[in-house]
Amino acid sequence: MIAEFEIPCDGPQEDVRLTFMEEPLGIAASHGYGKATQLNRENKLRELEVLQRLSSPPGSYPKHCVRLDEHFYQPGVDAADGEHLCMAMELMCSSVSSIRHDKADIFIPVSVVKRMLRHLLSGIADIHSRGIAHTDIKPDNIMIDLGSSWTTESIDAWLKDNPAQAFPPTQSLYKMVTGYVSQSFPHPPLDTLNSHTYKLADFGSAQFVSDQMTDDITPLGLRPPEIILGGEWNESVDIWTFGCVAFNLLTGTPLFNPLTIMNQSREDTVLYQMICFCGEFFHEKYLGRCSRSTQYFDYDCRPKPEENKKFFRKTFQECILSAKFPIAPEDVEGAAALMARALRLDPRDRPTAQELLEDPWLAS
Repeated sequence: MIAEFEIPCDGPQEDVRLTFMEEPLGIAASHGYGKATQLNRENKLRELEVLQRLSSPPGSYPKHCVRLDEHFYQPGVDAADGEHLCMAMELMCSSVSSIRHDKADIFIPVSVVKRMLRHLLSGIADIHSRGIAHTDIKPDNIMIDLGSSWTTESIDAWLKDNPAQAFPPTQSLYKMVTGYVSQSFPHPPLDTLNSHTYKLADFGSAQFVSDQMTDDITPLGLRPPEIILGGEWNESVDIWTFGCVAFNLLTGTPLFNPLTIMNQSREDTVLYQMICFCGEFFHEKYLGRCSRSTQYFDYDCRPKPEENKKFFRKTFQECILSAKFPIAPEDVEGAAALMARALRLDPRDRPTAQELLEDPWLAS
């Protein structure tokens, strides 16, 4: 036995226990609740469809994306409960964000960060080549592989010692239900991170670029300006978010911090920070392509809040150094140059993921 997962099916007491058996390392379960299952069936959520496109043709699955191995529908306890989409995914260790879960100021060596970024870009380049935008790239969604230290026996023993966590029964639409969640594997020791493979995960918010379903994408602190301003968007939203994630992995802190200050909205604050950090202004032609630009900018392309009309330039180098980590000067410069390429205000000015893979700092 590799793993057991409890999946609630909206019954008062009965839940489904799924046991997966797979050699040599097993697979993990992802469960869509009833509403999400229906939205997937209606193509309003595209996770299953996206994963199936990544799986076609057979044998071509992107090396740096977490793989879908199987999926099926589990009927609810009674007819009113509907069905639940269950996806069996490649078993991974933990997310990159877990490295700093217990201690936020842990310094991840620059060589490891560059490896993570190369693998992430490889995954992004693959999905973009298939017409897919992830739209939710963040450290939580970058997974670490199990590596060579885990065996079938050690996985089985760990799962017995760390069973799925049960939550108190809660009211669902028709009845009380009990929810369960499996426990994450512990993250690998820091000194082994340079030997691991990193993969892009969680395609629940992914969209086909040619058939977009919503503009409500990406947490505000990682959200590209074209989404805030109501402009047209494409896969380059992932390039912007990649630039934000690069800073986060290096420093352990977010680059943009959405705050509500006096008469400024959180969006006002983020747009102001973009101008200060990226070192460029939003141009009239670009703002003219964005349906919500007049909410945030005057006719002269300056932010509407009076407090935001004076700009205090803070370079990416200064932002990186403010974390006070022991990062060599050449790495500060290299990382800042990479971020400057990805974090262009106009999406038309951003490079592709494949072009960023050739960045000299990442390759060094």
